[in-house]
Amino acid sequence: MSHKLLALPCSFLAVALTGCATLFGGGSNQTVSFQSSPPSANFTVTASSGLQMYQGKTPAQVSLPRKHEYRVEISLEGYRPQTVVLTKALNGWTWVNLFSLSWLLGFGIDFLTGAAYKLEPALVSVSLEKLNGELIAVVRVLGGRGKVLQERRVPLIPE
Repeated sequence: MSHKLLALPCSFLAVALTGCATLFGGGSNQTVSFQSSPPSANFTVTASSGLQMYQGKTPAQVSLPRKHEYRVEISLEGYRPQTVVLTKALNGWTWVNLFSLSWLLGFGIDFLTGAAYKLEPALVSVSLEKLNGELIAVVRVLGGRGKVLQERRVPLIPE
């Protein structure tokens, strides 16, 4: 059998065995945008497992696996830090599997790859509030060789 004759059945099999959300709903990753006012704020994206996924400055776009939920910490010197939670919701493309010959396998693939989900919000936009002379403490978690693993600014409350 020639390679051309094998290509058609193999292509059909690949499509039939793949989940609809994986094919049409954006795949297992999603791009999330981060903005702040004022711009150039530091942000850290941490997965629900505790793994730090990304660290950068606003504005930015980051591709994140859909199968996790995330905590985003946004901070800028002289401004109150903010935390935003990215949750996962069901991707509507997942339901198209019901119309597939291999619907059970399609659902399985979509949920295993994370394509069955979408991250919300897809745009994280915050307006940072000035501290107005408040005292803040900087708490740093250090790893091996003194590398800063996590940094958090906490307002101090006077007694």
